[in-house]
Amino acid sequence: MNCKICEASLEKIFSKKILLKYDVDYHQCTHCGFIQTDEPFWLDEAYRNAITSLDIGILKRNNDLLQVVPKFIDTFFPQSAIYLDYAGGYGIFVRLMRDLGYDFYRKDIYCENIFSKHFDLTDIDTRKFDVVTAFEVLEHLENPVVEIEKILSYSDNLIFSTDLVPKEENIENWVYIASETGQHIAFYTEKALHIIAKKFEKNYYKKSSYHIFSSKKFTKEQIDYAINDRATYKEFFGLRKKRLDFRIQRPGLLEADYVKIQKILHYKMLNRK
Repeated sequence: MNCKICEASLEKIFSKKILLKYDVDYHQCTHCGFIQTDEPFWLDEAYRNAITSLDIGILKRNNDLLQVVPKFIDTFFPQSAIYLDYAGGYGIFVRLMRDLGYDFYRKDIYCENIFSKHFDLTDIDTRKFDVVTAFEVLEHLENPVVEIEKILSYSDNLIFSTDLVPKEENIENWVYIASETGQHIAFYTEKALHIIAKKFEKNYYKKSSYHIFSSKKFTKEQIDYAINDRATYKEFFGLRKKRLDFRIQRPGLLEADYVKIQKILHYKMLNRK
């Protein structure tokens, strides 16, 4: 095998027992540091339950996203109007963002849509969005470059999350490996993500485990506000004035969505008769 990101050579760094029964080797790229498993023959078995019982942080993760993603969208993509959450799981994030006024839809081939029914990709005609999000997705990708290209087919702008490979030499016990679930098979370094961004002619930005690929180049003021959490000020003749605030006031979609779903259900009931 060669690196799935940059095609450089690999070296085996450790082995793990996947799904508590399969002995699998993990290999690290000698150039970009990307880590990949042996070819993952166990994925069908791993995804019999798309969200595993070990994912007890799912609600905390979605609450954390609400602190970061609206700020990213309002600051970097203020003209955006429609959004797609790729591999959106139960639809928790889509429902929460719609409640805040962001017109989000969901796509997921593995998991049932529980919380954002009627707001799936199949419920709308468009296949192009202003921003696509993909949270805790990249570590699941068997062929990252090919599959990231599919994600980017929905939008020129991608906001995603994935934990980066820690810089410590011994990462065998890194919790993100999650060998018990068998679903995490790709682990990225910042260098690897830069290489991917370059392949797609995107600018790359990051804040902790949150990342952005975008065709846009952000200003220093935008980066200071949304990524560096620094107070930014307008300047007039060398004097600092009012602090810049990029946040946009949006009416929530909860009531409108309720009415829309009511109409859908009434229409279905009438057509059953």
